[in-house]
Amino acid sequence: MSVHVSADGAVGTLTLDAPPLNLLSDALRAALLDALADFRARRLRAVILTGRGRAFCAGADLRDEAKLTAEQVQAFLDADEAVFGALAEFPGATIAAVHGYAYGGGFELALACDIRVAGRAARFAGVGVKLGLTVSTARLARLAGEGVALDLLLTGRAVDADEALALGLVSAVADDVQAEARRVADVVASRAPLSVQANKVGLRHCARLPLAEAVTYERGEWARLQRTRDHREAVKAFFAKRAPEFTGE
Repeated sequence: MSVHVSADGAVGTLTLDAPPLNLLSDALRAALLDALADFRARRLRAVILTGRGRAFCAGADLRDEAKLTAEQVQAFLDADEAVFGALAEFPGATIAAVHGYAYGGGFELALACDIRVAGRAARFAGVGVKLGLTVSTARLARLAGEGVALDLLLTGRAVDADEALALGLVSAVADDVQAEARRVADVVASRAPLSVQANKVGLRHCARLPLAEAVTYERGEWARLQRTRDHREAVKAFFAKRAPEFTGE
């Protein structure tokens, strides 16, 4: 089995299990897409993506990539982006729990998630330049800035967990990365689902807009959410000094 799928309450977990390095394959991509579609249909509020063994994901299998014909390259790239896009566009939070190597396409897999947490042994690298290729130029610069992206992508060097935290690639480093990812997932799952989704979409949409247009968009979303049942529930819960019970309505 290339991906182990489980759900506990409102949190789903996808565990890559394709020894020894959890390389991206057609089977692994298909399993991830199927699981994410199922989680979306079940309205799960957060998804943890992690891996077994010594790697989170070490990217594509170079033996497969080397066999691609010119006609097959676009389909190969589209297959990867379908997975990255499904993670980025999932309505709830996607959290990468990186315990080991996240190299090449595996680095991009982590970047496609909303939140990244790292174990002490985590390593991140955009290795395209070492292979005569390019990878992560779009997402990495948006996350960590052009300077950091140029440093990492022009050298292909790996960064450890502490440097990844300092560079803003991850939000936390933990001895028990699975427990930390679950803690974050539970927090997000306790928030208003429509608000979580609006913040995800809004942040990315507004990043492409001039400031005035971004503010106008944000105000429109605030007004839309202000009319939701979850907002009314949050106000009631605040004054009643209790935890809100959000339904996503």
